[in-house]
Amino acid sequence: MIRALKGEAQLYEEVEHDPKATQQVLLIIGIVAVAEAIGIALENLILSEPLSGILLRSVVGLVLTAVGIGVWSYLLYFVGTRLFQGKATPQEVWRAAGFARSPGIFYIIPIVGRLAFLWMIYTNIIAARQALDLNTGKAVLASIVSLIPYIFIIGFIELAISALI
Repeated sequence: MIRALKGEAQLYEEVEHDPKATQQVLLIIGIVAVAEAIGIALENLILSEPLSGILLRSVVGLVLTAVGIGVWSYLLYFVGTRLFQGKATPQEVWRAAGFARSPGIFYIIPIVGRLAFLWMIYTNIIAARQALDLNTGKAVLASIVSLIPYIFIIGFIELAISALI
């Protein structure tokens, strides 16, 4: 995760080609999901939300984080291979994008931790460049184009769940 946080291109190249890195990606997703759930709980405590809402929002945040990596990585794969002629399998992109979620560890810090998403965009660009074998410009575009529907999809799910809470 430290190498991923630093944006080391070689790391993303390594995990792209290493099926054994799948276990590490699952661990990263779990760590980031728990960090975000804790961060959400702390934010809601600071805002004096009722305990039942805090627990529910934390669980929803955990699930959305775990599902989000799948959604964003598939969108990145689709956009990168179809629009920008990248060369990769969905699994290669998923592993690289999974490591790119490493900055999400900082979600644990209430309110400020949300800035980790900007860092995550940066690491996602590096992951896209390495996994899809794109130049930096195309990797930036693939990341941005895949980010837009990701934000709408996750936002819609969050709104739907919030309406049920």
